[in-house]
Amino acid sequence: MEKSKVIPKLRGDIVIKILENGNKKNLLLYDESKIATQPLVFPIEFSSLLQFFDGRTTIEQLEKIVSQNYQGDVKQFMQSFQYLIEDLDYLCYLETPYYFKIRDNFIAYMNSPIRPPICVGNSYPTDQNELKTYLENILSKSKSRESFSNINSIIAPHIDFAIGEPSHRVYSAAYDTIRNNSYDAFIILGTSHYGTSDYFMFTTKDFETPLGIAKTDKEFIADLSNSTPNGITIDEYAHRFEHSIEFQVLLLQYIFNNPEITIVPILVGSFHEFIFNNTFPIDNANIKEFLEKSRTIIFERYKNPLFVASVDFTHFGRKFHDPYDGMEHFQSIKEHDSKLIEHISKCNPNGFFQEVSKVKDKFKICGLSPIYTLLTLVRPSKGHFLMYDYWDDAQNKSVVTFASFCFEK
Repeated sequence: MEKSKVIPKLRGDIVIKILENGNKKNLLLYDESKIATQPLVFPIEFSSLLQFFDGRTTIEQLEKIVSQNYQGDVKQFMQSFQYLIEDLDYLCYLETPYYFKIRDNFIAYMNSPIRPPICVGNSYPTDQNELKTYLENILSKSKSRESFSNINSIIAPHIDFAIGEPSHRVYSAAYDTIRNNSYDAFIILGTSHYGTSDYFMFTTKDFETPLGIAKTDKEFIADLSNSTPNGITIDEYAHRFEHSIEFQVLLLQYIFNNPEITIVPILVGSFHEFIFNNTFPIDNANIKEFLEKSRTIIFERYKNPLFVASVDFTHFGRKFHDPYDGMEHFQSIKEHDSKLIEHISKCNPNGFFQEVSKVKDKFKICGLSPIYTLLTLVRPSKGHFLMYDYWDDAQNKSVVTFASFCFEK
């Protein structure tokens, strides 16, 4: 640790509030601009340290002050303070070169009409010709045993293509049921992994992939917003790093040989409050109104839309903070998943949700909200279970399961 080093300045636009809970007080720091996405809570005593994040105090000066006023191990204190600086810098709370780079990228993203791909080069190839071969290989892994011509919704995984054949088979089973059909718009319900500012979060940005740019229907979004008393939530940041919609856009562009497909990308936030309140999401007035308005406008605007829920099922094991190895409990996982599959196949959203609620979402169903939304919004007449598989993440002693379905009008 360089003693001459100046402690970086805390950003001037960071909001600082005192939280009171009885006799206990904590300090809350958060960023209204959302560049620092994670709010921070500290003991109230932390406020005495904030004065040193002024962009002028050196490590040496702080060490001298600590030596004069601190009764504990000064060396250990200074080491902990260095870790604090590093963490605050990483989280974009300090005025450092790293923050300014992230800020400039953030501003550029927010001002752009395009949402660039984030998984390209890792989950799938950058080169267009190589990508087409890659996607065809994925979508040839499972051929449907039955011809479907009346499909208006599917459930497909959002697990990384890179895990290989288990995911490829399940993706392929879903997309094979629609590849010979024709649709004029795609309503994509994605799992929101990185933010929940509302139950339903929209973006007005078009989605770019190596195949081209899919067009987000901004007129539909405006119509929906104008038709609901409280409007809708546009959360560009929630969409920025989210892969669940990106994967479906890419597959839809390829399978219909049209880079400029019309899409309505919607991230669905957490419904866990309804599990703990022992109610159904549709009992919530805002959710009910949103789904009713959406359904009306969608079927007025489009002649033949396709709804896609981008979801996975169980996430269980050490990686997901369970005190067990995932595969040790695979039989219980399969039994639970099979109950969910039965309810989904019967187009029974409340039965599906109740099954998850019974165990307080012990198995962490990553598609809980989008699945419930699709079944409630679309109200399909008949469901078909297509394929189920899993990823044994042995390195992390965890397991992820996923399934695919198609639904008739």
